[in-house]
Parts: sequence; C-alpha cells; structure tokens
Amino acid sequence: MRKIGVLVDNTAQFPYPSFPGESLIRIIPHDVSLNGQVFPAGEGLKVSQLPAFARGKHPPKLIPPSPEKFNQTLIGMSFEFEAVIVLTHSSHLSSTFSNANLAATSLKGRLPVVVIDTNTFSAGLGILAQLAAQAIYEGANLIEVEHLIRQQAAHTYSVICCPGLSYLSQNGIVDAAQAVVGEMLSLMPVFSFEDERITPIEKMRNIRNIIEFFIEFVEEFDQLRHIAIIQSVPPLLPETRSIRQAFAENYPHTSYTEHNQNLATALLFSPRLIGLIAIEKITSN
Repeated sequence: MRKIGVLVDNTAQFPYPSFPGESLIRIIPHDVSLNGQVFPAGEGLKVSQLPAFARGKHPPKLIPPSPEKFNQTLIGMSFEFEAVIVLTHSSHLSSTFSNANLAATSLKGRLPVVVIDTNTFSAGLGILAQLAAQAIYEGANLIEVEHLIRQQAAHTYSVICCPGLSYLSQNGIVDAAQAVVGEMLSLMPVFSFEDERITPIEKMRNIRNIIEFFIEFVEEFDQLRHIAIIQSVPPLLPETRSIRQAFAENYPHTSYTEHNQNLATALLFSPRLIGLIAIEKITSN
C-alpha cells in the first residue's frame, strides 16, 4: 500500500535535519513580489535584500500559491501517494489555507485530501509536518494522522515581536495608519496566535524586555515537547545566547532550536521579527 503524503508551505522550517518519514514531505512555495517584479518561488532572493519596512509603490509581498497551483501539486502527488494531508501556516496571515481548501474540494473523488490550518508558522509548522510524517512512517492512517496533528496544533503556542508593522498591515493584521505610526515611534508590539485571530498583547521597549517576556511566557507550561526561537536577519546573537542559557537551565529535557527566519516568513512579518514557538506535550492517542 502506498503511503500518505504530507504537503506543507514553504514558511515551514524543520528543527531536525533528518527524521523518520522525511521522504513523505513535499513543499509548495510562495512567489514573491519585490520592486514590481515577481520572483517565482522567491528564487534568487535573500532575506537581507528585503527593506525594513513594506512601504512605497511596490512593497515586498508574499504571493500565496493559487488554488490552481495547489491542484497541480496535489495531482502530481496522486501518482506517489494514496492520500495527502496539507498543513499550512495560520489562515490569518494569507489565503494559502483557503486556496488549499479550494483545491482539495475540486479533487474530491480523485484523491483524499485533508487540509489543516495549523495556526502557527516556521518551526511550529515544521514540527507538525515532521510529526505527521513520522506517524505515517510508523503506520498511522489518514484519520489517525489528522487527529494527531489537530490535537498537537491546539497545543502549539506562537508569539512574535514584529517592529515591521507595515508587513503585517499588508495581511490585514493591523491597519495602514497604525503601521505608519508604530514604525515612526519604533514600537515593538508582541502578538499571540489565538484561535480566532492574531492578537496584540504587549508593547515592549527594547529587545531585553522581549527576551524576558519570552522566558516568562514559557514558564506557564509544565511539559514542553519543543521550544523554538525565530530570529531576525541579521540575528541578535547576545540576546539569543541569553535566552538559550535560560531555557537550558530551566528546561534541560526539552529540545530547543534556533532558526534564522526564511524568506517566506520574513515577508509575512518583516526581517526584524523575533518569534517564540512553544510546543506542549500531549498524551499519546
């Protein structure tokens, strides 16, 4: 019997370089618009080329895969797999999730497809994809994998500090006027990913306050599967070192990774993003 495939968008970042079932994962890319030019799959671009703020006549923007592109990708996967589970970054950030759903609906009767809004991004999305692939590798069926990922996604917590508010304004998270004022005042707002929206929860004065907030946020949890820090580009090395030391002392049995944000993530939040993803342990299904 052929295996189930896992399709994930390219905001995902994988904490582990190799894992059981990694050959089951396929990645669908976003295109990028920069200075009025479209770069398919962002080819040739680096995060360091992005401006600090998404302003001007042709601001940088992430272009979600269209329903047609998802359809084409899923049809290609149908020659490899008997079913596909699609994991996308938070539906509050772009139309990627809804476009995947449209494609899945159009394929009913041809290929079983489950689409899940993971309500996270980057390493959070990557870990969920890895968990799905490992479960499939170990023999789980589509229903079991869907249940596992939906349960783990509900216990995946993401918070971000996003000084580049103009990037968020393009995705409807804040309005354009708020973005301009916030960037002029050098505000450092912190947002959390919640069930219904991405919500502003704090305003920080400096990077040190953000690190302290992240450490306090993690202290709310008793048992964690993984902690990930998503760094700005260029990375904040002294601050990252301090948070690494704190987590190593307080959570010695919890895996921890650091990720320089990739191009797709930077286009959603700005190159100046600092993010924390905490993945809580769940009981076995």
